[in-house]
Amino acid sequence: MSLALNKTGRSIVYSCEWPLYMWPFRKLVIGNFGLSWDQQITQMALWAIMAAPLLMSNDLRHISLQAKMLLQNKDVIAINQDPLGKQGYLLRKEDNFEVWERPLSSLAWAVAMVNLQEIGGPRSYTINIASLGQGVACNPACFITELLPTKTKLGFYEWTSCLKTRINPTGTVLLLLGRSQTFKKLP
Repeated sequence: MSLALNKTGRSIVYSCEWPLYMWPFRKLVIGNFGLSWDQQITQMALWAIMAAPLLMSNDLRHISLQAKMLLQNKDVIAINQDPLGKQGYLLRKEDNFEVWERPLSSLAWAVAMVNLQEIGGPRSYTINIASLGQGVACNPACFITELLPTKTKLGFYEWTSCLKTRINPTGTVLLLLGRSQTFKKLP
């Protein structure tokens, strides 16, 4: 194809869709007008789970400190750039919640729980730990850290336990499940 295009003698911009091309995941609009804080967290979390390119569409001269800190969150960027390179997937959708997960290197897993409801207050969501990470992430136990909306070490959970969280409308809770309390961040 490139040879045929070059033979035309004209300048051509050609868009190519290789295996890692993800057309629905365009630029991040974090820091731009139009998204609530919870929606900005949701976008950043889902881009990390999907290993989507972190391309920004905002004017960095006018970005809020809060949006800047979200875009520079080293834990979330480390999930996005994880060397295992596997894309996340939708694990379940129920009662206006979605649960997404992504396998990471070092036997860790990233899990995003999204509240799809647009109105009302925060809603509780409970998930069985054994259902996460294809049933092996926390077998026999794992350490869970909430990365978004705020970084909080939730502690060790056994395979048979449940995790209960509260999620704002259009918001997301991004979790890291691992064998230990540490996760390799980008420098």
